[in-house]
Amino acid sequence: MFLSKVSVMSSGHSANELIKLSNNGAYASHQLLWKLFSDQTERNFLYREESTETGLPNFYVLSQTTPSSDDPLFNVRTKSFAPKLMKGSRLAFKLRINPTICVKNENGKSKRHDVLMHAKYQAVEQGELNKEKVKQLMNEAAQRWFCDTERLERWGFKLDAVPDIECYTQHRSRKKNHNVQFSSVDFQGIMTIEEPERFLEAYSKGFGRAKAMGCGLMMIRPI
Repeated sequence: MFLSKVSVMSSGHSANELIKLSNNGAYASHQLLWKLFSDQTERNFLYREESTETGLPNFYVLSQTTPSSDDPLFNVRTKSFAPKLMKGSRLAFKLRINPTICVKNENGKSKRHDVLMHAKYQAVEQGELNKEKVKQLMNEAAQRWFCDTERLERWGFKLDAVPDIECYTQHRSRKKNHNVQFSSVDFQGIMTIEEPERFLEAYSKGFGRAKAMGCGLMMIRPI
């Protein structure tokens, strides 16, 4: 694996590229980063977008191949990424993820729902009108989703404590002429590795859904 920090250079060219992509919302970043992997037929990268004071985005990109650094639109710094982990390794992490659940309707058909909006709907349906209480219930639903034991076992780690929620964002985008709506939650916390190989396999694939929209790349550091 390779981990890259990608900055968009300040220029007329970059301004024109960003304007052309601006109507595509979160998917615009995905389209922009494809320029680094123009030789690939399928996406083999995950990314996390960070805002900057200049208004131009920075990206952290995890890929199976090295990104191209020839395009003057970008400043690309790449290093090999092969963390040495063992059972019991403790890591601080940040993760932007798309938490969803499948809920059956009255006809027995399953539909995927945003975990937080589903919690909000349930709270309001039960008569809860206090906005702060509803927000608390939404956050608790997201934290329960993340702390699910079976999910964490599949990912190969356990949490040292309930993770903090940095922010919750609803996104609207366009992908191949279709409107796309999804949400992301930014978690941060401390984890302990239980199964290093399982964790690294999950890490390389990304966590959760909406990975083409900038979700799923976990930022980690040893503690």
